[in-house]
Amino acid sequence: MTSLDTVSLSPSPGAPTASPDLPSAPEGAGAQVLTRTGWTTVGLAAVSLLAGASLGWQEAWAGAAALIACLLTALGWILHRGGHTVSHGLIVPRIAVGDHALVRVTASNEGTRALLPTRMEMPMGEGLAELNVPLLHAGQSHDEGFALPTERRGVLSIGPVLQVVGDPLGLARRTRAMSMAQTVHVHPRTVRLGQAIHGVMRDIEGAVAQDLSVSDASFHALRPYVPGDDRRHVHWKSSARVGTLMVRQFEATQRASLLTLLSVREDDYTDPDQFETAVSAACSLALSSMMESREVALLTQRDALPTTGPTRLLDASCALDLTGADELDALVNHGTGLHPGASIVALITGKGCSEGSLARARLRIPAGMSSIIISCGAAEPGISVLASTPVLNLDTVDSLPQLLRRAL
Repeated sequence: MTSLDTVSLSPSPGAPTASPDLPSAPEGAGAQVLTRTGWTTVGLAAVSLLAGASLGWQEAWAGAAALIACLLTALGWILHRGGHTVSHGLIVPRIAVGDHALVRVTASNEGTRALLPTRMEMPMGEGLAELNVPLLHAGQSHDEGFALPTERRGVLSIGPVLQVVGDPLGLARRTRAMSMAQTVHVHPRTVRLGQAIHGVMRDIEGAVAQDLSVSDASFHALRPYVPGDDRRHVHWKSSARVGTLMVRQFEATQRASLLTLLSVREDDYTDPDQFETAVSAACSLALSSMMESREVALLTQRDALPTTGPTRLLDASCALDLTGADELDALVNHGTGLHPGASIVALITGKGCSEGSLARARLRIPAGMSSIIISCGAAEPGISVLASTPVLNLDTVDSLPQLLRRAL
């Protein structure tokens, strides 16, 4: 008997959702044996025993015997259940915000006798998924698929699958871990920029720009000699062939070292969505530089994110959260001190950051470094200028590529 039922813990039409009313995940297998009803029964049995012993009531003795018999039956019921082999696997261990992802749970009967129906639970982030496993004969299995909650960036703990065994009277309950827990990283949503962020520092190992130069390392073409050209760049072989002096023309090479400074100061954002947009923008900038094999660093007031690879960066970004951190100008001081060779600095913050704070932060950027400011949370995307520095007013991360093309 094999089935696949999909239960979503995220809001979607026609599917149940996780809510604060759901029971929280059990802290450990077997942590609770007797339920509240069970402990109440224990109390009643104790009172009945005392009444029977002190007052000599036969009815009290009979009641105590009945209650104790129920308790022993309940304990025996939960001790002799099990035998299922359970596994759960993630379709993908890393997903982006809003993507669809499933975790598949399989309960199998690998024994020789039939297994009675049972109920299982699986913690999924802050929610709890329930599996109702039917009667399984020898060799049969039961599958269920659950949609992961991917509305918010973060790290989700999935599992372990817990078998929940309870007696019909609700006196005893036992949970037993049937699988190992797994971790899912819900990455921020990123976009391809399609716009190279070139630096302003000349470097023979830098990126080739569209600007032409009379002296550099990247050869572009030959052109006729004009007075003032450096004769060291004359291409004598071509000059002899065409009968006039021809000189080499070059494309300018510039080193682009991007320093991205993301504010995690709570007062800089007026709502959580602004911060999510800021994280997405910061990761988009960093990933774009990585894809172009450029130097990149991403810092917050708390720490630096790893930029040795896209996966490590995105995994680390899942743990970013707002704190009562220093203001943006302190972050600029710290970041430019750690990376004095950066050619361009990107400041990313929210609408809660005042223009005065932005101006103070901009003044902390050393001369020779280009800069852009990305302010997240605008009603409509647009570009303004703060003392010759372009300010990209971002509504969503989807607007970032277009604004960058207009600003740079």
